[in-house]
Amino acid sequence: MTQWLVVAISGVTNGGKSTVTRQLLEVLPNFTQLLCQDDYFYPEDSSCHIPCPGGLKHHNWDVITALDMEKMKLDVRNIINSSPIKEEGGEDSLHASTCDSNSSIQTYRPVLLLDGFLIYDDSELTAMCDLRYFFTLSREQCWERRRKRDYEPPDPPGYFDACVWPMYEEHLDRVRKNVSDVIFLDGTENHFEIIHQQVLELTKVNPNCKQLN
Repeated sequence: MTQWLVVAISGVTNGGKSTVTRQLLEVLPNFTQLLCQDDYFYPEDSSCHIPCPGGLKHHNWDVITALDMEKMKLDVRNIINSSPIKEEGGEDSLHASTCDSNSSIQTYRPVLLLDGFLIYDDSELTAMCDLRYFFTLSREQCWERRRKRDYEPPDPPGYFDACVWPMYEEHLDRVRKNVSDVIFLDGTENHFEIIHQQVLELTKVNPNCKQLN
């Protein structure tokens, strides 16, 4: 086990993944790091892209081959294999935060948040994750949210039906069959508090506060 706690928040497009990860980033210790899978898309002119099915003249952006997963995994490994956080005094140590109004402290493991719609389609990346969440929506809920969003490049007419939804259904089926310890969550509900508490429980190094000398 590395010193880092790796938390994956994956699932359906527009299911609330980024909202939760941003909220977590605001409240977790300031050395928490976030990697977004969307930042690893190959450029539009990359030869790695495949066309949409059915003759739609557009790349299929909803498959794992549209993403530079080797680069993402390298970035994850570099973070979780990095040295402990440096405090102001220059000593290697875990984060220490006050437990109460007196002089007691609680130490926590550093957290790496992974936000992405196809995280579990890469078995090596999945194995690095300590907590695995998957947000779901119905087809109608997903379309209602997706159609209000702007993408670059923009979704052409028919892209949702040709790629977004069928690719999601295939991914969900693979996750259910092949990935263990996944916590499935309804994307229409607010799960921040539950996830926050679960993350905090697993980051605690010493559940009992220590008195400073």
